[in-house]
Parts: sequence; C-alpha cells; structure tokens
Amino acid sequence: MPKEKNSRHLTAMKKNTKEGGLGIPFIKDNSFNIRKILDSYKNILICGIKGVGKITETVKAVKDNTNVNYIGNPVDYEGKMRPGSYEKYLKYILSLKKDITIVDDIDSLFRVKGDIILIIDEIYGRNSAQLDRIGRLLDRDNIHIVQIVGCMKYMGSLIDKIDIILELHLDGAFIIDKELGKAICRILGKK
Repeated sequence: MPKEKNSRHLTAMKKNTKEGGLGIPFIKDNSFNIRKILDSYKNILICGIKGVGKITETVKAVKDNTNVNYIGNPVDYEGKMRPGSYEKYLKYILSLKKDITIVDDIDSLFRVKGDIILIIDEIYGRNSAQLDRIGRLLDRDNIHIVQIVGCMKYMGSLIDKIDIILELHLDGAFIIDKELGKAICRILGKK
C-alpha cells in the first residue's frame, strides 16, 4: 500500500503508537468514549452484547459531524431480522441524526471525493462481494469507518484493516487487543 495514499491513516497510527494510544481513559458515557476514539483512529470496530447501544451510542457520537453516512443491514449478528421491521430500524437511526445519509448503493461511496464518516451496521450475512467492497472502503483515505458488529468473529480478514477494537458494555468501554481480535476471527470465525 503506497505511503502517500494512506498518509492521514498512517499519521493517526503513528500518533497513537507514539503516545501509547491504548492508554485512553474511558468513562461511563459511551458516546463520549466513541468520540475520543474517532478523534484518533480511522478504522474503528465497535462490538458488544445485544442491547448495549452500539449503533445508538455511535450515532450520538457523530451527531455534530457533517457528512455522516450509514450502511444498514436488515439482519443482526445472529441472522435474525431487526425487531419490527428494517424500515422502522432505519427510521430510528434517522431520529437520532436527521442529516445522516442512508446509503443503498455501496458503490456510490467510491465516487465520493470529500471526507466522510461511514457507519457500517453489522457484518453478518453480507456476501463476499459486499465484504470485498467494505475492505476497499477501509483502504480509502477519505472515509473514516466505524464498523458495528455484535460478534467480531464474523469480521474475517477485514479485522486486519481495523485500527482499534472498542468493546461497549453497560458501564463504559474498553479496548480489545488487535491480536486477540485476529485470534477470535481466526478461531471462532471458522464454520
């Protein structure tokens, strides 16, 4: 990967390596915790148990940002349909941030020139073509990605492109070591 292509990404990574980036103190307010991570990392994986507020806290964290995009998934990490309906779920997302752009065509993001934040909701059930496109988006300098997953084991090879893994729980958040995340994908992700 050419250095100039990913200069902003590399700068953020160098900054965090130099400063010991994993020494970020977290509080109980997870939207605040996510904002802190967004300030320092480009490709973020947010995971946690059902009901901990992964998507809700993420959207709250970017409420003051412009150019926020969202790619949904009609199924959750267990392959179950969203409660109510997917349309109701999208309305809920829009109620949290009125100016969030719901992306129906992932290929349209490859034509975006300016900087954007992209929230990708759940990885489970995505086909290999979608996973390939997500991998290419993770490589783009102008796209700051927050990948939401219920269980990181489904990330597969995409875990290598993630800069930091943030586990949310009801009392706050903590960082999961990237090597542990890779091992979870490698061992538990096998079918």
